[in-house]
Amino acid sequence: MLPTNYLASFAALLIVGSAAAQDIEVRQLGALDPLEVGVAQNGLGDNLWAGSTVQTAINALENLPSSTSEGYTSPSRANLVALALLSGGTPPQGGRGNSTLATLRADRLLAASGAEAVYSLLERTPGLDRTPQLARLHAETAFALAAGDSGCRTTNALVIGRDQPYWLRARAFCHALNGEDAAAELSADLARATTPDDNFDGLLYAITIGSWTVDSVSADTGLDWALAAVSPADGRPVVDLTGAPQWLATVVEDNAVRPELQADPALALEGLSMQEGAAHEQLLEQLIRQDYDRLVAAQALGRALQDADRDGEFMRVAREYGREIATLPVAYETIEFGGRFALAALSVGDLGTARIWREALENGPPVRRLTTQYDPTKPDTIMDTPSEDRPQWNPPAPAYLVGLDLAFAIAQDQLRRSSVAALIQARLEAGTAGLGDVAGLAGLGAGAPADLRLALFNAEVSNVSPALAAMDAAALAGARAETALLVAQVLENGPAGASALELMRITSALDRVGLRDIALSIMLERLIVELA
Repeated sequence: MLPTNYLASFAALLIVGSAAAQDIEVRQLGALDPLEVGVAQNGLGDNLWAGSTVQTAINALENLPSSTSEGYTSPSRANLVALALLSGGTPPQGGRGNSTLATLRADRLLAASGAEAVYSLLERTPGLDRTPQLARLHAETAFALAAGDSGCRTTNALVIGRDQPYWLRARAFCHALNGEDAAAELSADLARATTPDDNFDGLLYAITIGSWTVDSVSADTGLDWALAAVSPADGRPVVDLTGAPQWLATVVEDNAVRPELQADPALALEGLSMQEGAAHEQLLEQLIRQDYDRLVAAQALGRALQDADRDGEFMRVAREYGREIATLPVAYETIEFGGRFALAALSVGDLGTARIWREALENGPPVRRLTTQYDPTKPDTIMDTPSEDRPQWNPPAPAYLVGLDLAFAIAQDQLRRSSVAALIQARLEAGTAGLGDVAGLAGLGAGAPADLRLALFNAEVSNVSPALAAMDAAALAGARAETALLVAQVLENGPAGASALELMRITSALDRVGLRDIALSIMLERLIVELA
């Protein structure tokens, strides 16, 4: 499996269909620990926690982003955590039946992989009725994903803690879904007696009464969003998501209705600079995804990637639109964005398209025949600039092309090829960034030339993560999941923010425990961000 598959999407890690259920059915459900439940298609194996204790596992999890945090900006870091936490196996020593460990696992998975992953995992996890923290994570993700029946099943089955305000309000929602308005309002009254929540009441009464009595509502939880989603549309205020956790905001965004572009693409592109905030983002997306004029789409995507690089969000935007690159024309009007297009294609594993743009950067865009009518199924047939008006093509600096070629070598795990040695030597000349790249690749067996050793010896001493030594020890002990989670701790600032020392030890540790593909994806992401 190419490392770019890990960069492309964590969804490939999830089991499709009933495979996980089949695995669970061969065991006695009463004896099954939550950590033994897994939904990873290619997980870390049943022994992923071998060599770990309950306390080392908790230490590895506690300092990772929680479900209430902003989540992850690095896809390779998030995917590393997802791989470990989606995998099921024998719990660490002393960890069987430990609800704190099971809850930490699900909570950190929510930050790394989102609602669908946690919902899929907890749907298969027994004993939720006696573990209110896990039950709440299941109910929250179910409500957010419009799986109200499943969320209500967990709500009604709960044995421990069922009289807490959250569960009283959850039962009120479930009553309202069934048309039991009096029971819904009674349950809400009981919750209000302990902890008032005017926002929830406004949402609930809109359903039970059938009309709105408030002018503003917000959704800070999956339960709030579920209420808003089934509330009367007539007169519904705009739902404020300012206080929503990132995972919930992502669910809402992913399921939002996206209007199609109504204006002429070229005219809309000209007016893009007059838009700000959400309106600007929406118009950009419409321009990028429209099929009428892919030349305009290329120019819009080029601007989006340029802005994303400025704002430190290149990987997010590259992964969101990377599959669009294959449909964009390689032309003089678009070649200025060619480097970022190649990088965006690499970020989603589309090496063929990335290579097309790489060649165009070196040789210039190909000459195309003129057409009078655009065919969206043939992106090459565009109105190209007449040959006599074309400026002379000046390719990027050789160092940039070397960086791109090294990215291809990482994506295909060709680090031990003799031809790659020259690329690595040349990359070493790119200053501190290049030193980190070459050091990280050395940890994967790419070689440690004399110049690398001299550069490391003379490099400025920088602070390293306190988790680094624990990561090394976990890898030496063969503790696969613990190693992966400690690597994610070391990568707190993403691959681009890690030092040369950290990168060399990270890649070596991951390779030692059989996670070479993840190590390659970390180095690929780092190089993509640097070249963008």
